[in-house]
Amino acid sequence: MIYHVLDVLRVLNKPEVGEKDLRELLDRGGMRLEFEHVRGEKGSTLLVRMIAEGEGSRTIGVVGRLGGVAARPELKGMVSDADGAIVALSVAAEIAEMYEYGEKLPGNVIVVTHVTTHAPVKPYKPVPMMDSPVDMFDLLRREADPRMNAVLSVDATKANYVVNHTGFAITPVVKEGWILRPTDEILGIYMRVTGEPPVLVPITMQDITPFTTKVHHINSILQPWIYTDAPVLGVATTARMPVPGSGTGTTNIYALDQASRFVSEVVKDYLAERVELYYDEEFRELVKTHGPVAEILRRGSPPR
Repeated sequence: MIYHVLDVLRVLNKPEVGEKDLRELLDRGGMRLEFEHVRGEKGSTLLVRMIAEGEGSRTIGVVGRLGGVAARPELKGMVSDADGAIVALSVAAEIAEMYEYGEKLPGNVIVVTHVTTHAPVKPYKPVPMMDSPVDMFDLLRREADPRMNAVLSVDATKANYVVNHTGFAITPVVKEGWILRPTDEILGIYMRVTGEPPVLVPITMQDITPFTTKVHHINSILQPWIYTDAPVLGVATTARMPVPGSGTGTTNIYALDQASRFVSEVVKDYLAERVELYYDEEFRELVKTHGPVAEILRRGSPPR
């Protein structure tokens, strides 16, 4: 996987990244590629979607969440916030290579992220973060594809005091507003990929409310749940010390390699029906006993 990560880094480090650059990475193995220029008040970004059709009915989504891969002209070089796009595109490149070699997956994969090298920076505590040049909810609607039966949302999660680990961590699963424990099989994939005990991000209720709710959010890693009823598992690149999302010189290829391998393994095992992201019987018991909570927690977000 690491050579895919390095290929992605080489492309995303350009001052301008266009459709041609991303096609050179992903246009192989019969992949279906879709591009869209999304514009907003603070600029624009290039949305890329890769669809790999397999031989089964399940569909899993890989969403690379970020504000931007760079903050030009203010800052030169790739920023910490780029991690979501790097991991998503690295996984996409690996899948495209598998298909080129004739090795299809037992289901469908949709990888979606966006790329802008000219994103704004915004104040944030404890350290500054990247802002999105376009409305985040416009992006979320495009990222949370209704065809996805499960979603892996990848985001840099280093600008905080609560997850102190260099590498990557996973979040609890969010489905229809309920914060659920990931399955033992998901934890098992983490352990076999890293050779280390699982590290989980301590997500709170306020972290999954829409950003229109004026409270502190760890970041936008789980925001895709607002626009889907599929379970969403966050894959967070992390550090022991707070690192600004707008910080340059922060790219950790070993953490990116581990996170990419984890996502790839979950994709393969989920499509082969060897793992689930959450325990459905526990989710149903919670809804049966306590009722649905999605409508309450989605309040303030634009229509789905």
